[in-house]
Amino acid sequence: MRKVVHLSALLVPLLCELTSKSVVLALLSMITIAYVLEEMLRLKHRPMPIITRFTLKMSRHEERSSFIIRPIYLAIGIILTLILYPSSIAYSSICIAAIGDPVAAIMGEKFGRRHIIGRKTMEGFAAGLTASFLLASVIVSPLIAAVGSVGAMSMELVDVPDDNLTMPIMAGALMTFATLALR
Repeated sequence: MRKVVHLSALLVPLLCELTSKSVVLALLSMITIAYVLEEMLRLKHRPMPIITRFTLKMSRHEERSSFIIRPIYLAIGIILTLILYPSSIAYSSICIAAIGDPVAAIMGEKFGRRHIIGRKTMEGFAAGLTASFLLASVIVSPLIAAVGSVGAMSMELVDVPDDNLTMPIMAGALMTFATLALR
């Protein structure tokens, strides 16, 4: 179920195109603020029944006694990506983070045999890289998609403190530099 939440970020580019970046930024900001308030209430033992139940269902057992911050990192990563980069690069970056991380985790758990770093496997890394590259290639050129996918999936591989925040930002930065270098 956590992967479904991650994959829901794929709706962001679609919603941006159907409405506008500013509408989606406002919506994401409001959802993030509501989530922060919900977590504060939950920790004060005044939960919001539907939201708190959903949050706890998506959380890891060890996270439940403290503020569950990972969804905020994903939201901030997406918000910053939409603000910092042109639409095609922002959308590609969000897609890379939304698909690469969950595909790597699912495929690594199911088919992973060759461990690279800790629990990370070559099979998971390759699957996440392939999925993120293919999806990003629909939006930007294959070369730019490859640069962003390799950079973002490398962040996932080395297990930076929170790749939900860093993956889309890193992918966007690398794709921006690659685009400028190719001009």
